[in-house]
Amino acid sequence: MEKAALDDLHWPKVSVICTSYNHEKFLSQALESILEQDYPNLEIVLIDNGSKDRSPELLTNWCGRFKDQVPIHLILRPERINYCKSFNEGFDLATGKYFVDFSTDDQFLVNHLKKMVQKMEQNPEAAAVFSDAYLINGTDKKTFFPRKGNGELIHPVEEGFIFKRLVSSHYVLSAAMMMDADSFRVLGKYDETLEYEDFDILVRMARKFPLFFSNHVGVAKYGHEGAFSKEQYKSRNSRTLPSTLKVCWKIASMNRNKEENEALSKRVVYEWRQALLSANFEVAEGFLELAEKLQIKGSKFTFFRSWTKTKLDVSFVFQKLSSFAV
Repeated sequence: MEKAALDDLHWPKVSVICTSYNHEKFLSQALESILEQDYPNLEIVLIDNGSKDRSPELLTNWCGRFKDQVPIHLILRPERINYCKSFNEGFDLATGKYFVDFSTDDQFLVNHLKKMVQKMEQNPEAAAVFSDAYLINGTDKKTFFPRKGNGELIHPVEEGFIFKRLVSSHYVLSAAMMMDADSFRVLGKYDETLEYEDFDILVRMARKFPLFFSNHVGVAKYGHEGAFSKEQYKSRNSRTLPSTLKVCWKIASMNRNKEENEALSKRVVYEWRQALLSANFEVAEGFLELAEKLQIKGSKFTFFRSWTKTKLDVSFVFQKLSSFAV
């Protein structure tokens, strides 16, 4: 679709489904960035998932101010519940053709929604479109996909049927995705037995549907101490690693050929290493079992198998080094 034709486009409804958990410091900026999209057919679902700060009060006040400007649904949970379950309940209120899973510690950049919808409309077979994003940690700022000083991508971004790529590595930032609502329903929405959503929904989506890339930086994602991602490799008691292991087992059942098993083997070795470094040894035993099923060989396998059995705890070093990572 030519850019000149945008004024003639019938903009389909987009539901922005927002989740807040102790985000009072970020709410104003995040919600303002939604309204500043100037998207003509927008719906907002606001979910507070049991915050203990002033987030529920701020969200209630914000709804009161802007309810006549844009349709808003508000869910205030007295206690925190499983993220996937919480989101699915919010999604069930949404009526958009497309939707975005938006965390209220992130920020949309100018015209992000219009650019994403344009890409979706150009590719009606797509289950999702993803863009680039700024990753901001203190004074450090970089794009998710490496770019030159003039903004040009250093490497082409893979799109289409990218199942193997998504299995082998963290290739798409879910914060920078827009999804097709009907495709999401076909897939059964988020798996409520998991602690987090993106790895699982991405591979299940990519198994059945193509995903396309919109070459713009559309989201600012901020690193901070309260970010859920900080819990991913938490020493000895990660909430998310058991879910990662479960998704890897699901992928093993979805794989169709040797190349896909090789992609999964790469991911298993990486996540197994992270489980060992963070002293999540019960999960490490699960990765050992899966590695044996995949017939992974070599020096890394031998070393990680020995480490899994001896349970040598080096997590204090890992956590100290991780605290310096962006």
